[in-house]
Amino acid sequence: MNHHTILATKIYSFSKKRGLLSRMDFSFFISLRRLIPWFSIWFFSLGYGKTSSFNFENEIIPLLEEYCYDCHGEGAKKGGFKIDELIGLGAFKQNQKKWDRVWKNLNNRNMPPANVSQPYDPEISKILTWIEEASFRPDLVEEDFGNARLRRLNRTEYENTIQDIFGIEIDAESYFPADDTGYGFDTIGEVLTLSPLLMEKYLGMAEVVMQKVLGPIQEENESVQFFAENIEGGRQYESLRVLPQRGSFEINHTSTIKGEYEVKVWASASRAGNEFAKMQVQVNGREIQTFSIESEYPRKSIYRLSFQGNENQRNKISLSFTNDFYDPKNRNPKRRDRNLYVEKIEILTPKDLNLCFRESRLRLLGESETQNIKDHHALFSFKKWLPRIYRTDLNSEDFTKHEFFYREMRAKGLASIEAVRQTFKAALISPRFIFREESMDFAKPDKIDEFALAHRLSYFLWSSVPDDTMWELAKNRELRKNLKKEFQRMLSDPKINAFIENFSGQWLQLRDLKHATPNPDQFPEFSNSVRISMIRETEEFIKYLLMENLPVGTLLSANFSMVNHELAKYYGLPGNFTEEFQRVVFTGEDFSKRGGILTHGSILAITSNPTRTSPVKRGKWVLENLLAAPPREPPPNVTELEEPITKDNRVLTLREQMAQHSENPMCYSCHASMDNLGYAMENFNAIGKWRTEEDGMPLDVLGKLSSGEEFNGVQELQSFLKNHKKQAIVRCIIKKLLTYGLGRGMTYKDRTHVDDILSKFSGKDVLLADLLFAVIESESFQNGY
Repeated sequence: MNHHTILATKIYSFSKKRGLLSRMDFSFFISLRRLIPWFSIWFFSLGYGKTSSFNFENEIIPLLEEYCYDCHGEGAKKGGFKIDELIGLGAFKQNQKKWDRVWKNLNNRNMPPANVSQPYDPEISKILTWIEEASFRPDLVEEDFGNARLRRLNRTEYENTIQDIFGIEIDAESYFPADDTGYGFDTIGEVLTLSPLLMEKYLGMAEVVMQKVLGPIQEENESVQFFAENIEGGRQYESLRVLPQRGSFEINHTSTIKGEYEVKVWASASRAGNEFAKMQVQVNGREIQTFSIESEYPRKSIYRLSFQGNENQRNKISLSFTNDFYDPKNRNPKRRDRNLYVEKIEILTPKDLNLCFRESRLRLLGESETQNIKDHHALFSFKKWLPRIYRTDLNSEDFTKHEFFYREMRAKGLASIEAVRQTFKAALISPRFIFREESMDFAKPDKIDEFALAHRLSYFLWSSVPDDTMWELAKNRELRKNLKKEFQRMLSDPKINAFIENFSGQWLQLRDLKHATPNPDQFPEFSNSVRISMIRETEEFIKYLLMENLPVGTLLSANFSMVNHELAKYYGLPGNFTEEFQRVVFTGEDFSKRGGILTHGSILAITSNPTRTSPVKRGKWVLENLLAAPPREPPPNVTELEEPITKDNRVLTLREQMAQHSENPMCYSCHASMDNLGYAMENFNAIGKWRTEEDGMPLDVLGKLSSGEEFNGVQELQSFLKNHKKQAIVRCIIKKLLTYGLGRGMTYKDRTHVDDILSKFSGKDVLLADLLFAVIESESFQNGY
């Protein structure tokens, strides 16, 4: 007896006891075992019929039989997948991942295959809703939701964190290797690994950071020495330079940094008359000091002075002999002539580099005036900054460990400033700094604590640590109470640009434009400044939608964009523009060409090949980034369309070439959706400029989906997406925001929380800033998932 017969017997027995099959002959029931999958679904539905929107026997089973059973039922397991495995008591809960695959394939129109009968949209919607109710209802989804990973700081976060803690600028992008990405973002914990090479980089960067904060290590002051032969003026006398009459010695010196430079002069004089020789020192024509040279030749003394030098400043230093005296009749030959002798001049770099590092030292230590700070300043700095570095409130044991390390360095003979340097370097290479660890709230075990929430929020919106205001709220456990107010404050801070650049740059793939290579012979007008302006247009556009809290649909329906002089000229827009980006409203013919994100040069350029447009890439971009419905990967043996195809002595149009390429049954189902979306954008060439024909032939910009919808050109496509795919677009943005913010990919278990966020906007416009806050206050963002 096979498993279908056994299951049929059990179902018959159970149903008869409940009076459900009292008139049904058992042998007849067994003869229907071919339909066991559908009876199992019906049988299973008895356990949750109250939550179902459908009659499974009459509404769902016929659809599954018609569209799915031939390939995936009664032993048929095309692609290693059979529905028999997904049904039965408890099967929906056990097979949620597989039902998630079914849901995605149906939702993305990847199934059924294009060469078989296709369900209508209402039928697909019915099956999708049934799967959601059967497999993803709250009582079946376990609350683990794929834990948020321990995450290493990426390059952007590291750079911003250092700048906000220490008040200095570093170039992490040039110093560290590029971060890996996962699910389209560089914030994903599972790919942000720590290699030995990267650890070495962290060690080196810790030294760089502390040099920028405290100045370089100075065992001895650096100096430049000028001996007699390098001094101009007077004449050489043995190893000395001598001025026998009024005149000056001169040297030229370049100060390398801003600060107070010490000058030491080894000088002596021969005595004559009733006063000592006078030596006046000038720097750049300004008198610094005049010395009486009391040391009688050949005995020398060191005469010291200082002057203020600037970075890379050339300084002319003069030593003038101002009181020459000569008495040839003096009975003592040694007293007849007064001369000035100089053996050498030495210039020392600033003893204390506080003039260069005053602000950063004061910020870190609360003291900036002396090289060797007091111990209490060092301990103050640890208590103030180590919690920020480790991103949590520290206990006394934590501070004791760092104080012990500091005192151990002092016992080894290090100056206090160097012991501070070593202590902070140790903190900067600690896993507690390099990795973001989120602690749970002891009072609410399902939620992360307020420090963890503060950092999750600040790295989400600012790609950096919380500022003082947010830190104090977290410390006092008041952040959650003031979450909306903090969100609005963070939006108004210039640091929100980090979110615009990093989230939008990866969600919309704007970063790819930095590496795009349009053919310079075909497109000489595509300059690097145009490239930068294109990226800025889309960033400023997203920022405007967010700051003005406009509906998400404005992404596609906007009759405006943000352009500067260069981009306006490139697009052929009339009017006067400056280098600053400004909002421009499109009217008339301009609106038929521009308006909506699919007309942005950035999007059009990154979805093109170097020499031509690519309807495939453009359609794929829409599916991935607006609908969260990426197509399947192409078969490994299918090559990309590169060279033009000719037929009957003529070059086929791109549309004809794509149609020929898609004749392969393995390719058709994906291309049917991708290509038609891309065709609607063909009025724009490979660098985003408007056109109406290609190679002398009028462009065909009609797109038609397998479900029957048509759109002629990009504006009709955007209107179709806005009006008919609104929920899919919002759902896509929610998933992208959660992936970026939580540092992990979405799983089928996240579906209920995505639905919860979406349900907050039932029956009303979804405004972009409101959607962003809804993600922040969602269970996924607030909990330790």
